[in-house]
Amino acid sequence: LAVNHVPQSAATARRAVGDDLADHGIDKAAVDDVVLVVSELVGNAVLHAAAAEDSELRVSWDFETDAVVVRVLDGTAELPMSQPAATDAPSGRGLAIVAALARNWGVQCDELGKQVWARVPVRRLVTA
Repeated sequence: LAVNHVPQSAATARRAVGDDLADHGIDKAAVDDVVLVVSELVGNAVLHAAAAEDSELRVSWDFETDAVVVRVLDGTAELPMSQPAATDAPSGRGLAIVAALARNWGVQCDELGKQVWARVPVRRLVTA
């Protein structure tokens, strides 16, 4: 999914991922966790990855047996840095949220920039 490098893209990515996970029978609580991780990763890329105004972010997700791996490619080499946020700070908890919800997460860099990924545990609904 290609989205613009603007704050509104987090909502676009949330909807697309959430709809796809629901279509694949993923439990609603797990869908909520995955879309929150997507929102944080896209939001972090928009906020912290310097990019040209017309640049795009690439959001992708893959299903594993008991997890969904989400990835956000932002086209820059700037690595994400988790820092403690003050209790009254309005932001600064994105990577802590990702770490709390994901089984693991990391960063891969290549000639296209960096891709931040997170593996979020999910459960499929049993259908009769």
